[in-house]
Amino acid sequence: EDLAREQPSTEGPQRELLVLSRERRILVLQMEALRTEAQQAETDLQDQHRRHQTELHCLREESLQVFRVFRQVSEEQRKLSEGRYRSLLLEAVQDAVYLSAQNQQLQADNKQLHKALGEIKDALVVRGDPRADLISQQE
Repeated sequence: EDLAREQPSTEGPQRELLVLSRERRILVLQMEALRTEAQQAETDLQDQHRRHQTELHCLREESLQVFRVFRQVSEEQRKLSEGRYRSLLLEAVQDAVYLSAQNQQLQADNKQLHKALGEIKDALVVRGDPRADLISQQE
């Protein structure tokens, strides 16, 4: 109606044609504005999608790096533990070998002492020494 008032001299179909033409121009401008807005929204959406993809890629890389470091630290700790275990095991084996050798030596010494004691006892008995009875009692 406002458009119709602008041109009071136009009458009938011409006036209606003028009003429709102006309304059409307004609708075309509104459609162009909506298209521009839709294109901008699409561009913004694509930009946001790219940013999210980039962020996701960065997070994946960061997670993989954390797992690599974790695996590396775990492997280093495993090697250290294995080294300590091997060292302790080697020391234990060496101690066992040493103790076994000492035990064998003590047994040999003990056997030799028993033999020597037996010889001393026999010598005392032959001589009729009363200490021979003491040796027999201590065995």
